[in-house]
Amino acid sequence: MTGKRAVMTTATIDYSRLIKARDIKAQRDLIPAEISLLQAMIVIGEEKWAEAMAIAEDAAYPWAMRAALRGAPVLVRGSETTDTLAFLLGLSPEETDRLFVEAAEVRL
Repeated sequence: MTGKRAVMTTATIDYSRLIKARDIKAQRDLIPAEISLLQAMIVIGEEKWAEAMAIAEDAAYPWAMRAALRGAPVLVRGSETTDTLAFLLGLSPEETDRLFVEAAEVRL
């Protein structure tokens, strides 16, 4: 059996690029907790919204989620309804956050 020794190397860490937990929390605090469904629809756009609703209206989709999407006057960040809508729209968590930020700027 041949023995090889691991070679130790020196690495430099750029601590200025690390994101601290408090910075992440501060960013999350900037995301509105809720937006109206209409604000979300305006930001998402007619075509993409129609595609998502076509999927949601399929009878194979759970009835309770179809009802929640149809009857929700507001979307609450982190709720099951919002997560379902994000899934139907193909949004990542970061894109969902951006949706909330952009939708909150829409004045009705």
